[in-house]
Amino acid sequence: MSDGHQHISTGERIAAYARNGGVTLRALAARAGVSYSLLTKVTSGHRPASPALVAAVARALGVTVDLLEPQPHRDATTDPLMPLMAPIRATLDLYDLAPQEDVTPRPLPQLRVAVAHINALAQAAQYKPMAGALPGLLTELHAAAHTFNGHDQQQAWGLLSEAYRCGHSVGIAIGLNGLSTTALNRMDWAAQRAGDRAPGLRAAREYLRVTAYLRTGDLEACQRLQDSGRYFLEGTDPNTPGALVARGQLHLGSAVVAARAGDKALMEHHLNEAARIAARTGEQNDFSVHFGPTNVSVHRVMTLVEVGEHAQAVAASKSVRFPSDWAPTRIGHHHIDLARSYRWLARPETALYHLDQAYAAAPQQASRHPLVRETVTALARTSHRHSDALSVWITRTGV
Repeated sequence: MSDGHQHISTGERIAAYARNGGVTLRALAARAGVSYSLLTKVTSGHRPASPALVAAVARALGVTVDLLEPQPHRDATTDPLMPLMAPIRATLDLYDLAPQEDVTPRPLPQLRVAVAHINALAQAAQYKPMAGALPGLLTELHAAAHTFNGHDQQQAWGLLSEAYRCGHSVGIAIGLNGLSTTALNRMDWAAQRAGDRAPGLRAAREYLRVTAYLRTGDLEACQRLQDSGRYFLEGTDPNTPGALVARGQLHLGSAVVAARAGDKALMEHHLNEAARIAARTGEQNDFSVHFGPTNVSVHRVMTLVEVGEHAQAVAASKSVRFPSDWAPTRIGHHHIDLARSYRWLARPETALYHLDQAYAAAPQQASRHPLVRETVTALARTSHRHSDALSVWITRTGV
């Protein structure tokens, strides 16, 4: 689509691709395995185009998901973060070489602080300073993992695994799925050497792998990854570092997958199991994964949005209270979800308010997120007159 078509909604794009391909909406619905009634409501703008529906329709049309969703003017090749990617790629690629002789790693306590800091930057969507510091930290941790001894060496491998995760974070943010995949492969490679932290780290890595498959709507792959994560936790107990947190997070991931599949009963089951675990753990941040009662509440809102229960999602959000040290990206995503619901409840000003809250929490995330672009595109399309607040968001997202 050309720049002049940026305000075309996902539903209109689906209808256009079907029409250009000589496919009726009824035939497309049959190919995609979706309800014809739902598809017509989506193409007419009366229902949101859920990620699962978009992925199914894209497969049926033989196109990529990106072609059916509103896209910003910028792309990955022109992203200002791109010059910082080459050193990260090189560090990820050279993982199997001997450590550099001129690198002397800091003591383990200082390395823990450094890893916590770089993950905090990732969780705040402060991608530029994080990407700038990541290659040097990975090189230092690589040296520590090869030169430390005993328990300290296992701890260094665990820290290296946690740091590799940041490559996934920036890869997903820019849209470089290959970089994300490589970083998560390295995360598992290091996790296998992390002693008693290995099960939790390997399970957390499987949870993170789901992101790419949710994007394409491959729910079978998502569930296989969730099951793989649970396999790594077999034989662990509450004393295994991160095991309970990883198990709870896997239940939250499975709740999202169930919501995408429209299985509300299974969604509730996984949310309830996560809540049961969260009651035992309290608020935790093992392996830089925020898990606890707050994350369960946030995922309850998210999954209600996914299944189209927007009034219930808004009601559920009233009880959410964020801890002072909670991840800005998680706060931002929560407000993005609420913006989606308020848009479908025909409350555009409140939707824009929540987009502003998402931007206040994590501006780089909010400016880049595809769900924000989808919401802004829909608001722009249905607004008779663009308010100043909406105009700001049109500029920020490039729709």
